[in-house]
Order: sequence, then structure tokens, then C-alpha cells
Amino acid sequence: MIAKILLAILAALLLIIAAALLFLRFWPSVGRLPGAAEQADYAARTPLFSDGRFHNAHEISTMTGTGYPQSPRRRPKTVIPAETPALLQTPGDGDLSFTWFGHSSFLLQLGQANILVDPVLSERSSPVQFVGPKRFSELPMTAEELPEIDAVFISHDHYDHLDYGTIRAIRDRVGAFVVPLGIDAILRGWGVEAEKIRSLAWWETAELGGVRFTLTPSQHFTGRNPLRGNSTLWGGLYLENGSHRVYYTGDGGYWEVFGEIRERLGAPELMIAECGQYDPAWANIHLFPEQTVQAGLDAGAARLIPVHWGSFCICNHAWDDSIRRVTAAAAEAGLPLATPRIGQTVQGTELSACAEHWWESIE
Repeated sequence: MIAKILLAILAALLLIIAAALLFLRFWPSVGRLPGAAEQADYAARTPLFSDGRFHNAHEISTMTGTGYPQSPRRRPKTVIPAETPALLQTPGDGDLSFTWFGHSSFLLQLGQANILVDPVLSERSSPVQFVGPKRFSELPMTAEELPEIDAVFISHDHYDHLDYGTIRAIRDRVGAFVVPLGIDAILRGWGVEAEKIRSLAWWETAELGGVRFTLTPSQHFTGRNPLRGNSTLWGGLYLENGSHRVYYTGDGGYWEVFGEIRERLGAPELMIAECGQYDPAWANIHLFPEQTVQAGLDAGAARLIPVHWGSFCICNHAWDDSIRRVTAAAAEAGLPLATPRIGQTVQGTELSACAEHWWESIE
């Protein structure tokens, strides 16, 4: 009898393992992995790729210690409301506007270009939509309501930055996708035309519609498939045209790159930086709020917008801990912040007045 029970348990475990492997291999939102020819190209373009995976500039430990205890306020008690975006309908060459969709998703109107960054417009940050981190803020605009997009930038392949449903919904209305090496393979597997994709190594650039896109280094990791981590590269984005310089950090821990970006590319007038989902357990791969401010000072940013908070709970700290800490640190350091509401469109000339502590009215 005991032997039969053990065999039944073993058979069940084998079935679960087989199902999980089949899911990782065939479920479309997981995405395909780069093949041998693609990996050979990556190795030729960057020393960061070796042994079939990408590496950070410095070898780091992804997991670093004991994490925070779980806060009872990881999610707000009520859904965070969103404003209706007021996008520029006919932007001019000198225009700059920012519209935040929550977490790290935002639309930049830079000159006449609509640039969509890390768009996750689904209800969950997950390979499936019936389980996983659920959005706790309203979505200001659906994928179908977006305007024509000149370029989409993806900073890395994690589910809270690269969303299958969103990409499938917008792919035919996007002029180009600018992505780190490896994400090109995922996008092609999702039906994005190869000629639309510009894949970059760190410091490589793409010129699109009068805007220069530079993939900047960050200290992070990737992996939609837990069995094949770091198969794709990660990074931030530096944008410049004749009128503006904008820098988005992407995800990553604090290191000397922020000063190097200032030296190589110039001090940005606007820096959009992650400030949430940090923990001592992964201190090397996400910025703590005080480090977000220091990164802004290192980069010489004239103004900073904190993102990577306000929509999904993928950490243990309180949902508003990051914005409270980053505003306090910025005030002490004298670094100007802009803190738009979700869905609010802010023109570049209005950033100095966009400093409302709106989160304080939400429990």
C-alpha cells in the first residue's frame, strides 16, 4: 500500500514537472529564446555575452541577504484613480511631454515623436492573466486607445516591463521597437516584423525620426524562463534630439554608471528613474529611494520623475514607502522632482509645478 502511494506521488510530481516544462517551452507569453546564430551575433557585439548568457559589468550576487518583513500596506486599501491623458495632438519639434501609466510604463512625446516605454497595459504582471501581481491602480488608457507610436522601448524582459498582451495589441501601430540584445528574438516570436526591430548592446545607438536612442548600462538581470536566466540583455535609455535630453534608468542597482552617463552623453534635463520594489534581499539589482536621488545627482539631472511604483506589488515594502522616501531624500539633496498622477500628461514647461504629494490622500 505504501509503495503504491509513493508511486502515485512520484507520478503526480513527474506530471507537474512535465506540465511546467511544456508551459515554459510553448506558452507564447514566455517568449522564445535566442538561437545559436543570434547568440553568435551577441558575442561578437558585446563582451558581456559569454557561456550562453549575458553578464553585468561587475559580477554581483543577485540575492544578498534577509529581506524586509511583509508590510500590511503592500497594496492600498482602494484602487488608485487615474486621470485621462491629455496627449499633444500635433506636437512640434521643441515639445516635450510625459504621461505616466503607472509602474514603469509611460509615453514621451519628444518633438514630433511618440515614444512608448516599457508598456504593460494588462491587469496583471504575469505570463498568465488569472494569477500573478494584479494592478492596484486604474489604467488611464487601453492599448487600443493609444495613438500611433513611432517607437517602443523595452528596458528588459521581466513581466512588469515586457507584456505579451500589450505588444500583440499595438505591434501593427508601432513604427519601430528599440530593445536590448535578445529581446528581438522574443518580439519576432510574437509576430513583430524583423525590419521594425533595432536591437542594441550597451552604448549602441539608433537614429529614428530625428531622435537618437542610446542603450545605457544598468546592473540587473533578466529571465522570463527561470531555467534560462540572462538570455537577454538589460539596460536604460538616453534620448536626445535638437531640443531635449531625457534619460530613463530602467531597472538596476546603484553603481558608477550614472556619472559615466553624464560624462559620455551629457546631463539630462529630465531623468526618469526607478524608485520602488527594493529590498535588502536583492540590494544589488534595484535602487533604494535614497540611491535614486544619488543617481540623479551623479547624472546631473535637472529634474527627476520617480517610477517603478504605484501599480503592482512585487516586493514587501508599503506601496507608498518608495515615493515618501524619495521625496524626502530629494528635498534634502536639493534635487527637483516631478510627481505626476497616473494618467496625467505633463508638458516640459509644467514640470516645475508638478510636485503635489497626491499619494498622501490614499490609504
